[in-house]
Amino acid sequence: MPTIVMTKLASKLDPSLKKKAFAFLEKLAEDDTTPGLHIEPIANAADKRVRTGRVDDKYRAVLFKLDGDTPVYVLYGIWMHDEAIAKAKTTKIRMNPVNGVVEMIKAEAQLESSQPEPEPDYAPDHSLQDTAVLAAPEAPLLSVAVSDLIELGIDDELAAKAVTLTDDTEFAQVVSGAPSWQEEALLALATGSTLEQVREELELAVPAGELGGDDDQALIEALARPASQMEFARIEGSDELRRVIEDGDFGAWRVFLHPVQRAWVTRDWNGAFRLAGGAGTGKTVVAVHRARRLSRENPQACVVLTTFTRNLADELSSSLNRLDPRLQFATSLGAPGVYVSGIDALASAVVRLAGKNVAGAAEQVLGVARSDLGGRMINGLWNRVVSESSDLPAQAANARFLESEYQMVVLPNLIVTEAEYLRVRRPGRGVRLNKAARQAVWRAITRYRDEESAAGCTDFAERAVIAACYLDQLAASGEARLADHVLVDEGQDLQPAHWMLIRALVAECANDIFIAEDGHQRIYGQKLVLSHFGIKTQGRSRRLTLNYRTTAENLKWATDILSGADYHDLDGDQDTVAGYRSARRGPAPRVLACAGLGEELDVTADTLRGWAEDDAAGSGAIAVLVRDRNQRDRVVAGLSERGVTARAVDRGAPSGSDPMVMTMHRAKGMEFTKVILFDVSASSIPAGLRNFEFSEEDQADAQLRERSLLYVAASRARDELVVTWSKADGQSPLLRAGGRDDGPAGQVGKDGQGVALGR
Repeated sequence: MPTIVMTKLASKLDPSLKKKAFAFLEKLAEDDTTPGLHIEPIANAADKRVRTGRVDDKYRAVLFKLDGDTPVYVLYGIWMHDEAIAKAKTTKIRMNPVNGVVEMIKAEAQLESSQPEPEPDYAPDHSLQDTAVLAAPEAPLLSVAVSDLIELGIDDELAAKAVTLTDDTEFAQVVSGAPSWQEEALLALATGSTLEQVREELELAVPAGELGGDDDQALIEALARPASQMEFARIEGSDELRRVIEDGDFGAWRVFLHPVQRAWVTRDWNGAFRLAGGAGTGKTVVAVHRARRLSRENPQACVVLTTFTRNLADELSSSLNRLDPRLQFATSLGAPGVYVSGIDALASAVVRLAGKNVAGAAEQVLGVARSDLGGRMINGLWNRVVSESSDLPAQAANARFLESEYQMVVLPNLIVTEAEYLRVRRPGRGVRLNKAARQAVWRAITRYRDEESAAGCTDFAERAVIAACYLDQLAASGEARLADHVLVDEGQDLQPAHWMLIRALVAECANDIFIAEDGHQRIYGQKLVLSHFGIKTQGRSRRLTLNYRTTAENLKWATDILSGADYHDLDGDQDTVAGYRSARRGPAPRVLACAGLGEELDVTADTLRGWAEDDAAGSGAIAVLVRDRNQRDRVVAGLSERGVTARAVDRGAPSGSDPMVMTMHRAKGMEFTKVILFDVSASSIPAGLRNFEFSEEDQADAQLRERSLLYVAASRARDELVVTWSKADGQSPLLRAGGRDDGPAGQVGKDGQGVALGR
């Protein structure tokens, strides 16, 4: 039976062709001699391997047949008859003579992209750009010689052209027609990577004598090289074929992994590993693929995949199922297979597993031996405690401060007495407390614990620490840890209690903990350092820089929000967006100033209608993102009054084809083809900072999380981003911090045409 290899281009099919394409390829994989397929060679073609196949009366597939040990068909794409014949005559599949990467090239000119590109179908308004942005830099974007690029394997014509370019936009257009690995290599070099870094990341160094010839079997073997797999994916069975075709480009991450991503999926480490990277760089993709790999290598292993919220955990579970429907999911914590859970639900699962035996761990954490931990939590308990604690000093008489002190100082240090609290160090807490103040704070904490005990409940952080202590007690008695591997997504949002639980779930060993995180997306948790919780990733940390989700224009706009702020990763080191890049291009984000809420809703409704008309097939997900739930409900009602049906999304997986309206927090971990950020006004974001007035440090950290929230929201947009605001207090200062200027509705702010490569 033939093997089907899909190219990235072939995975991007028109929705009307998907069913026919699947039927054609399914028959081809069963028997390529089936008469109805009409697999035929093309006379006078540049490559003797090329074939065409009949998809229907109008459309033909262009394929390359490789006759190796078993036949392999590489699907290049599907086009109408005449266009398919033309492409079949002029396209070749080859092995790059320098590095052995498999490529599709044009026979008459190996670099079609060196010719002038057609104008984009969007029309940027350059009249609003600053002259400083329009002025091209004097120096070329690449600081390498043509010979260096040719030695890397870049085509001669492309190398000669690339080293002369000084404009980001022209550079992106020129490289966009090159083979995937060449495009990525040049973009990396333009954003600060060295030749050696590119060679290492793309695994381009092939030992002498291993290139092989250009015969069919050599090509088949070369398809397995990491850089080849950026463009070509071997399809394993009918189910995977259906998923790739039906999901199209949004689902391409399942088969077309970047060599750097593939390395972090397959590599082993003697301990914990941390993978950092900005929004859309594929950290979650790596975590999902790695969970699958670990489970398939050892079906008896318990692989735990966890994250901060239940919604994100549901997304991870869904992604795993789409990646591999045959994957074994664990039925309970500790059972073989992949166990996917939100981190708080994971703690509750451990507590349930412990039953009455949890009392000893509760005493270690709370000072009281309790097993009644799962009762309904008392709403506003910290506020009640503050109101009943008249002796609290002014800077500590704040529910947010007490909760933070409890989670960051008391629980991680297992403090159960006043004497222990008086002695403990409180680095980075911002508010200094003398002995009398500490005693008052401890009385408030004791009151909090007493109220919980009477109600038979515990909060999430307490439960996580209790679960960790219970697991440590089991291990001390000789019991095995519950997990063999733990993988964490969105690690920047986890709290100390969560890291204590993660450390307690798995013994220190090879591949014990894998963490995906981005310090710029920290919208929940406080700053912390992993080593404080026995998780050591220093020297075992790497960073992803290629954005797969959004366009270069949207990426530049989103990262500008972060400019001027100080971010740190989970190792405590400075975090940066330097080198982030996207190979995709699109329209510049639009920042629309409106006269009031009514006009802002009008503009939003008109924009959604326009997008719906442009996407008649309904192939793209559209979202309106707002700051809070009240605003979400107002927007849904306002759009309904204007004849636009939209869905309010809270918990659970979104469904249906109508535009979605959700909070910026809810959108975390999701992506959409087009996004509207609604009401980005000064009074909307940053919001709620009055709760952090107890110290300058906490106020600054809250500001940082608000900036990160806007960055998260903006980076959800794949193709188009629109930002609106209308309140009298003006646009959000987070926009002004990025250098944005106001414009009336329907126009673009001055920075809307930002440079493409995010240098």
